[in-house]
Amino acid sequence: IGDKIKKYRTDLGMTQQDFASRLGVTGASVSAYENGTRTPSFDVLIRIANILGVTTDDLLDRRKAGSVTVDITGLTLAQRKIIQDIVEAFLQANRGGYPPDDSGHTGAAPSEGPGSVGGRKRPAPGGGK
Repeated sequence: IGDKIKKYRTDLGMTQQDFASRLGVTGASVSAYENGTRTPSFDVLIRIANILGVTTDDLLDRRKAGSVTVDITGLTLAQRKIIQDIVEAFLQANRGGYPPDDSGHTGAAPSEGPGSVGGRKRPAPGGGK
């Protein structure tokens, strides 16, 4: 975890003292976190992640191989729901969850032209249902 903290901190151009000040701990604590002689508490780990703009999973190296994280914080709840529906439709299609199309292919959602997802119309971006 210490190597990750140091990498993210230095990538942001932050000194240990700057980071410690923002984190509300001493420079010695930051040094101890980075060299592995001390492990941050859960609360401090969350503050570290927030300051560095990463997730606690990034710091703890808990990502699945090939996983992708997309920042959707600037989207409305309706837009987030649309993305969730699209992802679920793709996952279902990849599991073969759709009936065969005219060619007998079962690996994709039925095609109903532009604007459809999983056989249903997709709401316009930014709009609700």
